[in-house]
Amino acid sequence: MKMKADCSLSPGRQPYDSSRRSLLYTLNIYTMKPLLRLFVPLVSVLVLLTACQPTAKEPTLQTESLGRGVVAIRQDAETVVVSWRFLSSDPDDVAFNVYRGEELIAQVPDTAATFLIDTYSSADAAVYTVKPVVDGAEQAEGTGTYTLPQDAPVGYINIPLDVPADGKTPAGDVYTYSPNDASIGDVDGDGNYEIILKWDPSNAHDNAHDGYTGNVLVDCYRLTGEKLWRIDLGHNIRAGAHYTQFMVYDLDGDGCAEVVMKTSDGTIDGLGHVIGDPEADYREPGDSTSTESNDDFERRRTPDR
Repeated sequence: MKMKADCSLSPGRQPYDSSRRSLLYTLNIYTMKPLLRLFVPLVSVLVLLTACQPTAKEPTLQTESLGRGVVAIRQDAETVVVSWRFLSSDPDDVAFNVYRGEELIAQVPDTAATFLIDTYSSADAAVYTVKPVVDGAEQAEGTGTYTLPQDAPVGYINIPLDVPADGKTPAGDVYTYSPNDASIGDVDGDGNYEIILKWDPSNAHDNAHDGYTGNVLVDCYRLTGEKLWRIDLGHNIRAGAHYTQFMVYDLDGDGCAEVVMKTSDGTIDGLGHVIGDPEADYREPGDSTSTESNDDFERRRTPDR
């Protein structure tokens, strides 16, 4: 059976007229001309404004003026690990000469890490010196030294601490001290980090507990154990995990880090100066009728599950 194609148009549909389409296209272009006349100048103004923008100046980053940071730690009875910093001011092809005393023990090429294992079994102290080498010549600038102490322990640096004396609260309770939070910073501008260490008393607790706490102390030590200063926050700063957070940073950009923390009347700074009124006492003795100990409070607050 042959089928006849139906070429009739559906109701309301007009036959295709090429001349009509050409006319519509011409009308569309004509109606767009006002928009084009507006758009082109606008784009030109934007391009001009962009070209006239001043060049943004990148911010200058504040960097620490640190030294070579040489450290030597005994790895075992026979060897010592020596490490040092690659500074941002070093050229990419810098090499290093490493000395123990006056003896050159290693020439570290620019392709190697700033790390060395030295064979040294003596229990005597040893001075390690790292000198940068640029274009085959040793440089005085950027040289760093570190003294491995006599009878150095294996695996760590021993930093002696000045443990505070025991104290007693107005209620007659005796407390001791233990080292707590710590941070680092170059507080004296010599290019070496010092350690800022907080001492917490054994009766430290937050204000959910009644009773007094001992004074919080903050020390500054060199890696050698030399204590530079001690801050006594005084009896008006409660000891506990929520009260003494501190920040160590060179805030004014003078090359020496500041130490920032909360203080109060009676705080004694690192030079021995008392801040505010030394006689002020804002503490409260708590509920003298309560017989609940701190341990009992903790057990009641966090029962076994």
